[in-house]
Amino acid sequence: MDSPVVVAGVVNVQQTIPVEGFPVAYAPVRYLPHGLRLATSGVGLNVARALTGLGRPVRLATVVGRDGAGVLVRDALEQAGLAGAGVVGGECTAQSAVLVDRAGRRQISTDLKDLPLFPYPLEVFAGLLVGAQAAAVSTIGFARRLLPVAVEAGVPIAVDLQATPGLQDTYARDWVERATVVFCSQENLTVSPERFARDVFALGRAKVVVVGLGAAGCVRFLPGMSPRAVPAVAPFGVRDTTGAGDALFAGFLHYWLRSGDPDDAIDRAVLVAGWTVGFPGTGHYPTHDDIVTLRSRTR
Repeated sequence: MDSPVVVAGVVNVQQTIPVEGFPVAYAPVRYLPHGLRLATSGVGLNVARALTGLGRPVRLATVVGRDGAGVLVRDALEQAGLAGAGVVGGECTAQSAVLVDRAGRRQISTDLKDLPLFPYPLEVFAGLLVGAQAAAVSTIGFARRLLPVAVEAGVPIAVDLQATPGLQDTYARDWVERATVVFCSQENLTVSPERFARDVFALGRAKVVVVGLGAAGCVRFLPGMSPRAVPAVAPFGVRDTTGAGDALFAGFLHYWLRSGDPDDAIDRAVLVAGWTVGFPGTGHYPTHDDIVTLRSRTR
C-alpha cells in the first residue's frame, strides 16, 4: 500500500462561468441554462483529490471558515474522505470565480480571505507528517511556516509554484530552498524554462524540476542531465483547463514516490492532466486503472 502524502493548501468554493472568448464582450444580462457551476476547488483540494483518485492516502492541511461557503466545503471534504484532523477552522472560506471559454482557456479571480496570514497550528501539521512519504506544500501564505516543520521531520517537500515569474520573485524562495520536487507553469516565466531549472537546482535541494507548457505539454529537468520534453495528451478533448497543472503535479508526485523513476512518473502525469481537462470544472480525476488503460492506447 502507498504511504500517505500530506497536502497543505487552499480549499475554496468556486463559481465557473462559461464565456464565448477573451476578451469578454459586455452584455447586461446573459442567460445560461445549466451553464453555471458552483463547486469546491482550490489547489489543496485539487491535488488531494487527484492523489486519492490514483489510490494514494492523503492527509489534508487546510483552513475552512465558519461561513456559508465553509458548510459547502466541509460537506465536500466529508464525501471525499478528506475531513481529517488537518482541517482547521477559520473565519472565512476562500472563494474564486472562473471564466472558461469554448477552447477551455480560463481566467481565475480568487479571494483568499485571511488565509495568507492564518496561523495554522504547527503541532497539527507535525502530527500529519508522522509516517508520511512526502508533503505537497502549496505557496499559500499560511503554509510558509509549515516548511521548517516538514524539514525537521525529514519529510520531502514538493511544491508547485504555479504561474511564477521566476526566482527573482522572492516570495517563493522559502519553498524553493527546501523542496525536493519543484513544478511551475511557463505562463508568466520571464526566463527560459532551462534557466529557471538551473536557478532552482543552484539555490536549493531539488532533485526534479518540471515546467508546464500548457497545450504543449511540459519539460522535465534533472541535475546534470538533458531536459526532456513531454507532449500533452488530451484523450477526451479539452473542455476546461482549470486545475490541469494541479493534476500534472499530483500525478507526477504519486508515480514518482511509487517508482522513483521521474521519466515514468512524468509520462503518467501528462495522462492524469490530460484526463482532467476533458471534463468541466475540477472534480474529475482518473484512477490508476484509467491511467494504465490510457497508456496502453497512447504508446
